[in-house]
Amino acid sequence: MNAKVQDIISQNLTSLEKLQELGNHGAGIKIAIIDGAIDTNHTLLKHAKIEQSNQDVPQTTHHGTAVASQIVGRGLGAAPRAEIISLPVFSEDNGQLVGCSDLKLAKALSTAAEVDCDLVNVSGSSLSSLGNGTQEMREAVKACDENNALVVAAIGNDGAGCEAIPASIDRVLAVGAHDDQGTPADFNNYGPKLRKKAILAPGVTVAAALCGDKLANISGTSFAAPLVTGIAALVMRAIQTATGEFNARDVYDLLSASVTPRSTSCGGDDDRTMAGRLDIDAVLHALLAQYPTLAAQITPQTQRSHAMKNSGESPQVMPASVELDAAVQPQSQDITPAAADADAVDVAPAAQGEMRSESSSITPADLNLPTIAEAGAHMNVHAQPKAAPAPAAPHAPEIRPQVMKGSVSALTADKTFVIGQIGYDFGTEARLDYFTQQMGGRGSHPYDPLELSSHLFEEQNVDQSSALTWTLKIDGIPVYAIEPENQFAAYEYGRLVSFLYDQEKQGVERAAIAGTITGETRLFNGQIVPTISPVLRGMYNWKSEDLAKAVVESADGAADADADTGDNGDTPTASKETAIEGFLNRVYYELRNRGRTSPERAMNYAATNAYQMSEVFEDALAENLFLNEITAKESPVSRPDSDCWDVIMEFFNPKERLTASRKLYRYTIDVSDIMPVTVGDLRSWHAY
Repeated sequence: MNAKVQDIISQNLTSLEKLQELGNHGAGIKIAIIDGAIDTNHTLLKHAKIEQSNQDVPQTTHHGTAVASQIVGRGLGAAPRAEIISLPVFSEDNGQLVGCSDLKLAKALSTAAEVDCDLVNVSGSSLSSLGNGTQEMREAVKACDENNALVVAAIGNDGAGCEAIPASIDRVLAVGAHDDQGTPADFNNYGPKLRKKAILAPGVTVAAALCGDKLANISGTSFAAPLVTGIAALVMRAIQTATGEFNARDVYDLLSASVTPRSTSCGGDDDRTMAGRLDIDAVLHALLAQYPTLAAQITPQTQRSHAMKNSGESPQVMPASVELDAAVQPQSQDITPAAADADAVDVAPAAQGEMRSESSSITPADLNLPTIAEAGAHMNVHAQPKAAPAPAAPHAPEIRPQVMKGSVSALTADKTFVIGQIGYDFGTEARLDYFTQQMGGRGSHPYDPLELSSHLFEEQNVDQSSALTWTLKIDGIPVYAIEPENQFAAYEYGRLVSFLYDQEKQGVERAAIAGTITGETRLFNGQIVPTISPVLRGMYNWKSEDLAKAVVESADGAADADADTGDNGDTPTASKETAIEGFLNRVYYELRNRGRTSPERAMNYAATNAYQMSEVFEDALAENLFLNEITAKESPVSRPDSDCWDVIMEFFNPKERLTASRKLYRYTIDVSDIMPVTVGDLRSWHAY
């Protein structure tokens, strides 16, 4: 690695050496590199165990070779003794990198799981609105996770406020790049999911091997990802030494928890700080804290050089002395961490001279890797880093009495669909005084929701509603502030006034709010809550008793709407209403949540979409079945770039609990948009 950009290495060289000793330089760890074909004859890669598997792309590539050198390159890689399985999916055409389809990448991920790889490095990305990927991609990542393989993926170089596939998918360790000052690279993608979990590692002007025994300074998240992969290999091997086995999820959690936090409360480029920066010293300390027996594996500093010579192994650390200029004219001593130890890098004098002459024309421009489209989806494999466009996602919020305004894309926004009750807050003393005066002076009680709702609704003072901080409460506790801010804001404020009035005057119990999280708001008492920018079509309220009655009337038809029983011995109408009302209350009280995650949004939508469930209760109650359990599971079949969840309701007959089968009903909800929608038809089956 180029020491110029390696503040974490230069400051923690001892920690890196110790980590390499603990991890035996990655020996025994099998790493799949899903990239272009690798030049295994490169001087710095000849020592490595590299198997070119399933080689549909025969020619070697600069990109694949550079990535491999960051993991196992002698003098460059963190884990030079790791075993590499090369799964080529990218190619190069006249120096331009050609991407592959998502389907081909998913197949390579599945192959990596099948051949029992411990780590999978994907230095490629495809922009995505939601970050869910195709069904095949999700299944491939799941296969790796279930096979105890950790997937490490670059977040991409488009400088866009979008997600990246596969980096944004759950359980994939996402990696972005930072420069020599630790500043996030402006070419990092920064979708909401990436900002929450991505690790930053050196990826600006780093030294890497190229085809033909060449070296170059290169930049991109492609080359930050393999550094993290190499560190992960060391951690895996160390845990295996201590316990005899390792869990890929534990490695993910350890690396994620060991980052140097870089989150801030201001906007701008701080959106790109991600979860934090890779901290090798913290990784080492976390390892030793969890596995104290590893301390005995570290060779004392005074014995390290002698011990390695006796073992026939040369010290494998990222060099602290490599400094390649734009023309890239490396000298032999630049390649090795020792001053001029040819044995340390296994480079013969003749080979060194050959490298100097052939490398003289290699510059960063040689890795100008633009997107090459295939038919259908393709991987956006690292174009040359460029200035970032205007953000397409909200900045980190500044906390203040009223939240910052700003519109965001519905698909990339942080969405919520929450059920609760409407409340309000004054935010400041001035606003409280304003309403005291508007409501008649000292004798008024602005804190009385009945009095305030009457003032706003009955006296037609809806225009004053924007001076309030509206809240959504669960069990009386404000969990969100609601601030309309789009072209329908006036209508949305009017609906909030109506909801409060209905709640206080008509006994309406519930309100549902769908929208996006745009920031944070400080309430009058100092509590800070997230702020929802609602959508008009996602704002409604109901009274459980009335809603249940309306559902039953709709199902039974107008002819018998007022009858207590059906003509054919159907379940009494009152029982149906009670069952549906019980379901609505159960979701609210037993499964109450903040509606932020996909399964929570699916569940909450199911609770409010009682009309579509009338068929379920009509059928279940006819068989004397009662609701037992409600769950939401990710749908195994979904539309491209959707977020589909199966809401499953399980019913049983309490009188025949041990002899009769359970009956399950399932319908699918797509929560990819701000307002969820149902997909497909209702399905039911029996299960024991």
